[in-house]
Amino acid sequence: MRARSGPGELLAQARALEPGLRLSERNATLAELAELLATDGVPDHARWSLELDAERAIDLARDNEIVAAESLARAVLAATDEGVAAARARQALGSALAWTGTDGATRAAERVLIEAARQFGELAEHDLQGATLFWLGNSVHLQNGRLEAAERCMRQALDVLPPDSARRPSMLTFLSDVYISLGRWSTAEEVLDEAADLAAAIDDPKSRAYVAWSRARMASARGDAAGTERYVRETERDATDWFDMNTGVTFLADAAELLDRVGERAAADRYLQRALERDPSDEFVRQARAIVLARRGNPSEALDALQDLTRGVWLEKRVQWRHTLFAAYATLRAGRSGAGELAGRALDQAVAAGGVLVASSTEPETTAALLPLAEGVGSAPARLLLCGAEGFTVRLFGSSRVARGAKELRLPPGQAAELFRAVAVAPHGRSVGEVLELFFPEVEPSAGRHRLRQLLTRLRSATGDTLVRDGEQLLLAPAWVDLHAFQAASRRALTAGGATGAELAHAALALWTGPPLPADPYAGWASATREQLRRRYLALLDLVAGVARERRSFDEALHVLTVAREEDPYDESRYVAMAEILLETGRRGAALHVARDASAMLADLAVPLPASLRALLE
Repeated sequence: MRARSGPGELLAQARALEPGLRLSERNATLAELAELLATDGVPDHARWSLELDAERAIDLARDNEIVAAESLARAVLAATDEGVAAARARQALGSALAWTGTDGATRAAERVLIEAARQFGELAEHDLQGATLFWLGNSVHLQNGRLEAAERCMRQALDVLPPDSARRPSMLTFLSDVYISLGRWSTAEEVLDEAADLAAAIDDPKSRAYVAWSRARMASARGDAAGTERYVRETERDATDWFDMNTGVTFLADAAELLDRVGERAAADRYLQRALERDPSDEFVRQARAIVLARRGNPSEALDALQDLTRGVWLEKRVQWRHTLFAAYATLRAGRSGAGELAGRALDQAVAAGGVLVASSTEPETTAALLPLAEGVGSAPARLLLCGAEGFTVRLFGSSRVARGAKELRLPPGQAAELFRAVAVAPHGRSVGEVLELFFPEVEPSAGRHRLRQLLTRLRSATGDTLVRDGEQLLLAPAWVDLHAFQAASRRALTAGGATGAELAHAALALWTGPPLPADPYAGWASATREQLRRRYLALLDLVAGVARERRSFDEALHVLTVAREEDPYDESRYVAMAEILLETGRRGAALHVARDASAMLADLAVPLPASLRALLE
């Protein structure tokens, strides 16, 4: 029969079980200690009771039982200000305050955790000192978006930890998340490789799961669908006690977001449903639902869900920029105004969290879709991502505008401005011969070249080196051009088709801020380009409307069909689709009005009513 352990042995055993989150064993050990202390004759009974309460406060804080954790920790500190019990109570109190989330509580958490780390250092408890510094980096700095401070603090924690500490591999995974957020992929991979080796050496399934979870985050940010799905499965394969905690709910919600980002919609929906079944009120679950809605669900519901998050008790401040970014994206999809301003605010928040790359590395597709809108309302971070601090931006939709950095350049009037646009439209510029034929077809070549030189001189005086001549070729200087961006984005969307194409289409539709090349309505060189762009624009709208209708996002579909009908009022199929949606949603009078508009339009064209429209009218 095993000899009964003393209180010191039981405490040491419970603390050794903490890094691996072997919670059932730890709970049993602490219960055994409580049972022992309930008997008579235990020396230093008061001391051991305080040690036990400090451990229980640690566990309560870990489980987000914030009020209970703070109360118990303060009770321990009221009884003693010395020894490991006091330092552990401060560690628990700091964690609880950090999870409270208010600015005052966060400042208090920082002070308390720094004091706890100092106490552990004086007691030569370097493993616990490292753990406390880690929580300072994670719960205070990382969760509040101070990524550089988080990195410094976590590095300090790793320096303090004993080399063989069981805490080291999981700490490395959290450090890798900092590097992933900053887009420092190679550093993140090195850190995760080290964590994986340590987890294998100590046979720690929890740390193996955390490594896979971080690899899933990196794969998702890089657009690697297969890798994301594989690492999500590996994470769950190594689920132990941590999966039954709040951490398990967080993983399910995070997996839904990661998979949805790379287009694995069915898998994302399964993980989100499991998270909702576990705890629909959890902030991370609500966040995942809101972001999935913003990407591909009903945009109005997404905006409501995102707004609801801002009214919640607490959520990591480091992800606030994502909430604003997806609010901008849902606003764009819903056809409401203000998407550009919201996108610009999101980028400013990302900069405050660690730099503009935080946005472009973590949410590359959504950020790229919104950059032109944000730059259009004056966002400096958007301009930096589009073309660099001093790069050129050229806008040919709505009205022609040229800017270098934040400074708008005024094109000279007349042929000089038209020449600029004619060259800017062509992806590889235009030859001098082609330009002479377009602009001076009835002039002798020598005279035409003289006039061309004059136009180029006027352009150079007004806009600097935006247009350059390379031998017999006229070229636009390196620049971001909205028309070229639209063509590339629309190709991607229409090639993909289906739900994926509809999501990609928003990046192109965001660029259509007005009719293309409006200053050149009669220029022959502009006509073919304008018609090609218009056809693509309509195809994108039809794609988005069809997918929105399939997923029963009817208001979104109606908005897109209305825009398409305004652009092309002579296609009866859109009238029919709008009327059918209005009928399905119980708006019979509005449906009849749309059907009659279609009938009148076809009558003006002397075109007979198609069967589908006749059926609707009947």
